Amino acid sequence: MQGNPISKLFTAIIAACALIAAAADAGAVEFTAAEKAKLSAGKTVKKRLPTSGESGFYGGSGYALINASPEVVWAAIEDWGSYHKVFPKTVAVTEVSRKGDQSLIHMEMGHALIRAEYYMTVERDRAKQMISFRLVKNRPHDIDDTRGYWRLFPQADGKTLVAYVVATQIPMGIINLISPDLIAKIERNLLGVPNNLKAWVEGPHGNRYRTAVASK
Repeated sequence: MQGNPISKLFTAIIAACALIAAAADAGAVEFTAAEKAKLSAGKTVKKRLPTSGESGFYGGSGYALINASPEVVWAAIEDWGSYHKVFPKTVAVTEVSRKGDQSLIHMEMGHALIRAEYYMTVERDRAKQMISFRLVKNRPHDIDDTRGYWRLFPQADGKTLVAYVVATQIPMGIINLISPDLIAKIERNLLGVPNNLKAWVEGPHGNRYRTAVASK
């Protein structure tokens, strides 16, 4: 496997994700002036990995400023039962089990042409305000791999900068069945996940998380 170009490609993607995480440990994410303006305007900043789109691999990072505290945003991310309402093409997300800061999650994704189910391990690191996830390979899975994390950065104005970093490998059998336009849309949606979370938290549904956090 060491000489497998696909294996090397995915290794490169994960390494890039690790570099983003390491940079984030400094407590800030650097943006250009144009990206800062985009965030301030309520839009999502998307950064593709250079290798995204090759051999069924898609990945990169998405950033959004959410008008809520990190505690409220964290609660929304962990609201698995609402994922089918928050994120496009998500049929259901179920927490199968939890032990300490680690959970086993079952994902069901749906589309007019394809449907995929798989399991992920989710790990929480509250000190870093990070929720990481990765595919469980020894359970049934319709995608080849996925991993990444959410990272929350509190802002001085009470908002939260949300970073979503992800790398996913989709079987080429599926890629070959769908059009290039649809593939491009899937990639845009993948990196646009923070925008869906922003709309959900800043809308009326976000009140449940604010109330829950305030009552603690």
